[in-house]
Amino acid sequence: MNKAILLIGAGAILSACAAAPIEQEPIPYRATKTLNEKGTSNFTVRTYSTKGSYQEVKGVPCQFKADGFYADFVTPAVVVSPNMGPRTPVASLTCTYEGEKYFKIVQPINDTTTKIDQNASAAGAGAGLIGVIVTGISSSSQRARRDANLDVYGYPDIVAQFKGVKN
Repeated sequence: MNKAILLIGAGAILSACAAAPIEQEPIPYRATKTLNEKGTSNFTVRTYSTKGSYQEVKGVPCQFKADGFYADFVTPAVVVSPNMGPRTPVASLTCTYEGEKYFKIVQPINDTTTKIDQNASAAGAGAGLIGVIVTGISSSSQRARRDANLDVYGYPDIVAQFKGVKN
């Protein structure tokens, strides 16, 4: 009985934190100079308010900006960014909600090696010390065999939190 109540309570809490569906098309970047990009990459931006309760806020205006490109959008959004390989620049995200500004410096990531590491970790999860060893070997092996020239660079998913403006 107590376990059932605990599971129902946990489910209610988790459902309150569920992310809103992204209903708009991916937001393309706009180049302000020649980028010589190798392709594109996507990341998501979501905004939450912690004023009162923790809940996702839709329709917050944001700008993602780096040397040579930018994207203006409202959240939640999938943002398309240029894949410039190791030359992918550091960027910034600025969002404004009810007079409060959120600003974050965003470091580019190598999506290819990040996915290799995540897949290796998932494969070794729950296997204890042997899983950790196998995960390390698998990840190292996959990294060594890949063609680094084909690596995709982009930006991590971002969650912007607003605490509420104090008057």
